[in-house]
Amino acid sequence: MEGTYRPSSARGSVAIALLLLMALLAVASALHFFSAFDLADRAARAALRPGEATAFDDLTQTLARLELAGSVLTGIAWFVWLHRAVANARSLGVQTAATPGWSVGWWFIPFANLVKPYQILRSLFDGLVSGSGRIVGFWWACYLLAGLVGNFAALQRPETLAALRVYAGSFLLTDTLRLAAAILAALMVWRIDEGSESLARTRAAASAAPVGAPSEATP
Repeated sequence: MEGTYRPSSARGSVAIALLLLMALLAVASALHFFSAFDLADRAARAALRPGEATAFDDLTQTLARLELAGSVLTGIAWFVWLHRAVANARSLGVQTAATPGWSVGWWFIPFANLVKPYQILRSLFDGLVSGSGRIVGFWWACYLLAGLVGNFAALQRPETLAALRVYAGSFLLTDTLRLAAAILAALMVWRIDEGSESLARTRAAASAAPVGAPSEATP
């Protein structure tokens, strides 16, 4: 065992709140890009109102700024929670795939960050939560796919209505994946914190229990 157990529920609550906020932003963005299909259809019929296309672009930029700011804040909260969660797990004797410091550091190392974060979260989940850890795999798949599709979408410069539909569809898929990833991540944080606190209570109760009762004297 390493270090001292310190509850991570406060950090977890902040991370969960921000993850759910990102989920709401993903819903708003998905609805926005879904409306682009109607926009393209009306543009094809020359039925757009004056300034409507500009308003769509302005809202796209606003949502992008909000998602960027939210991603930064959520990322900070996530790393602060993850560092404490790994430290707590190790203090309880759970084997993790990285130290607390490297549980954050691996996210910034190219290529390794495609595998190591999953391994770290999976080791936490398996060591602290009963039941299947498939949620970690689903979360990681959604996270990686959202990044891949999002990068593809960001590179597009729609100059035709057909290209606009592809552009909107790409971002709609990205937002759907981000929504799923955010909800799954929030659920993982909650379950890992619950498992950590449950294990800590069990260990504390075992430590406080008497080793054995004194034997009765024989008359």
